[in-house]
Amino acid sequence: MANVARNAAGIMAVGAVLLSPHRACAADDPAVIRIPGSHVRSDSTQLSRLIDEAKEQSPTFRRLVETIDARDGIVFIQEGACRRGVRACLYAVSAAAKHRMLWVKVDTRKRLDLFVMGSIGHELRHAIEVLDEPSVTSSSMMYFLYRRIGYDVTSHSAETYTAVRAGNDVRGEVKAFNRRSKVQ
Repeated sequence: MANVARNAAGIMAVGAVLLSPHRACAADDPAVIRIPGSHVRSDSTQLSRLIDEAKEQSPTFRRLVETIDARDGIVFIQEGACRRGVRACLYAVSAAAKHRMLWVKVDTRKRLDLFVMGSIGHELRHAIEVLDEPSVTSSSMMYFLYRRIGYDVTSHSAETYTAVRAGNDVRGEVKAFNRRSKVQ
């Protein structure tokens, strides 16, 4: 019940941000309301720290965030468990004004920071896949997108090679960054 209240409060806060008077720059579509700050967000201190560290340590992660920042969506990263015991999942999409909201859960209970960062990178790649399809404005539309572009599709999950590669790249880059940091 607390999660429902927190999610409702978050949606109302997002609505307030989306309806603020800040407008996009002249080069952008003037009908699109400017979203201040990064479009990849978390209300979890731990996940926010890991997102910041991953942006610093992984060029792939940084590019994923920059790509999302240039799109019409906001990705909310939350702590939580996904179905089927997977470490992370993009589980919901909805539309608000001229923007889309995407929700990602990340299981941080059995974790090493390296794997959590890779899992977030993996899910950010999935978020880009959704944001690249303007017609995907709901979770049911996302389901049909992954029926079309995904593999190993079940009634509750699908995978793409680009997301697997993104997660692996982020993990490898963070690992290499940490090795270099220990040597210096």
